[in-house]
Amino acid sequence: MFSSLFLAQAGQFLLALSLGFFLFSIFGSILGIKQSKPRVVESSLRAIYAGAILISLSVIILWVAFLDDHFLLRYVYAYSNRDMPNIYKITALWGGQDGSLLFWLWIACIYASTCLFLHRRVDRALIPYMVPIFGGILAFFSCLILYADNPFSVFPSAPPDGRGLNPLLQNPSMAIHPPTLYLGFVGMSVPFCFALAALISGQLGNRWIVASRLWSLLAWFFLSIGNLLGAQWAYVELGWGGFWGWDPVENAAILPWFTSSAFLHSVMIQEKRGMLKFWNMHLIVLSFALTILGTYLTRSGVVQSVHSFASSETGIFFLVFLAICLVFSGYWIWKRRSELRSENIFEPFLSKESAFVVNNIVLVGSAFIILWSTLFPSASELIIGTRIVVGPPFFNKILAPFGIALLILTGIGPVIAWRKASSTNLKRNFVAPIVAGLLSMLFIALIELWEWYVLATAFGAGFVVTTIVMEFYRGARARMLSYKENPLTAMIRISIKNHRKYGGYIVHLGIVLIFVGIAGAVYKDVFEFDLKPGQSAQFKEYEIQFQDLKQYDKPNQIETLALVDLFVNGEKKAEVKPARFFYKAQEQPSTEVDIYSRWKEDVYFILGGVNPADESVRIRVLLQPFIAWLWIGGLVLILGGLMSMLPSISRRTW
Repeated sequence: MFSSLFLAQAGQFLLALSLGFFLFSIFGSILGIKQSKPRVVESSLRAIYAGAILISLSVIILWVAFLDDHFLLRYVYAYSNRDMPNIYKITALWGGQDGSLLFWLWIACIYASTCLFLHRRVDRALIPYMVPIFGGILAFFSCLILYADNPFSVFPSAPPDGRGLNPLLQNPSMAIHPPTLYLGFVGMSVPFCFALAALISGQLGNRWIVASRLWSLLAWFFLSIGNLLGAQWAYVELGWGGFWGWDPVENAAILPWFTSSAFLHSVMIQEKRGMLKFWNMHLIVLSFALTILGTYLTRSGVVQSVHSFASSETGIFFLVFLAICLVFSGYWIWKRRSELRSENIFEPFLSKESAFVVNNIVLVGSAFIILWSTLFPSASELIIGTRIVVGPPFFNKILAPFGIALLILTGIGPVIAWRKASSTNLKRNFVAPIVAGLLSMLFIALIELWEWYVLATAFGAGFVVTTIVMEFYRGARARMLSYKENPLTAMIRISIKNHRKYGGYIVHLGIVLIFVGIAGAVYKDVFEFDLKPGQSAQFKEYEIQFQDLKQYDKPNQIETLALVDLFVNGEKKAEVKPARFFYKAQEQPSTEVDIYSRWKEDVYFILGGVNPADESVRIRVLLQPFIAWLWIGGLVLILGGLMSMLPSISRRTW
């Protein structure tokens, strides 16, 4: 319908025009503030809306180019081909560097426009100062796309077909993993803008925290989903049986999660006791800075990763932008330091305040260790000329104690008293959880699981689950006595009325289940069998029988599947089909696993190789204990996050 050249030129024009609007939003709002001209500020605000519409149109144009196979565009040629399914032509938008930057800018536009629109009346004191900050972020990405990584650049003439998307990205999880992770990364810009606006305007009460709370939760929520989906993608797509390899790009994705989690906990102390104001400002700036740093690491070539984009000149621009953000934020935090002093002092160590501070130390300390270990190979190469690789064993060993401490703190924080915990409070709230934790650890020891990390996880799981059950029981019991309600009704109503509190407990329960799933990885078993059609092999209570080898020639790929029957204690439970795909356009193979999931373990099948001469196959089987609880825990965490973001219920009957 449209020519390739028209689409490219239209996309370029929309990007250039949107940059003009974003620049106007910066300078117009600053001028309006200085000269006390609200109408100029309002015009600057509308410039953000206009730029967002233009960027949305440019994204639609790029999608049209993908779906209609306009290979004159370099980006379409690099990440699509005629035989690729349409769903992957859509996800190709974020499959490469140029398109992913446009996608980032688009999400940032949506966040900025939505936030400014929703808060334009209730936060009149902050909005004029937020407009130029949002405008600066959007203008930076617009310049980067226009002048460095432009997805609308074209060839002199159109190639007949494209190279296609990386086979590893042609997976359903990749249709939602990058968008959710980007929603988390880009979402951190909203609380950052609120914090900076509060600093610049001097409006340092709790209003900016209340206004940015939902946005902070939303960013944390999408970061959680994005990292969980990334782990799930690695588990089912890479054919190695793992879910987290401490890859530099994986690390960059999880760093803001740690610092934003710390902020969500410590900000409660600021709201309740007027403390940690200075610290919370630093946490917000750090969380946003880590999203920019992570983007820099994936595009600069500084770290080596199978997940990163090709080395690009854009890396230095991200570094400069990061430096500007840190210097600008640091200046305003220092300038307002006297206004950010705590209103109260810390009480004795046994208090909720102290528990939250220790929680913050663990979370931020974990982030620092991950960041330093990620950058260490590059630092060692720069200093001594030798790249010293830091692998998964190092991360697992160093971070395991931090993880256990974090797990136990999720049980301590909610039930310990504010200011000072009395001996009565300690006995009432901690005797039962400690006993439950010890019994859980004893049970694990009795079934001969002796790894210290597994035993510690068992104690932490029993401890935390008991504290959560006790809190739900106390709340429901009080409701039952006051309103004469049945237990289920009381439980539902306390959860809805106090959704932040009880949603947080459900998040903690999800974290417990995730820890259980991670602990199971310690006991992974690996079996390997060479089988001909009709042959079988046995391991533990399982038996597999290789039935046949099938091959399908599809437009995009050639699929080779091994048909294998799985028996558990002599009873057939499933037919699994581990496979190997060969993608024609890329001339690249990929491994497609099949998994039989049980509560206690996954039976994970990999087709290791095929001998065409006698149609024999090599089947690799991994037994993954408790791994299902990792994904269940992720779903519980998501449920708790959604519950925490519910609107407040003010009706007294609730």
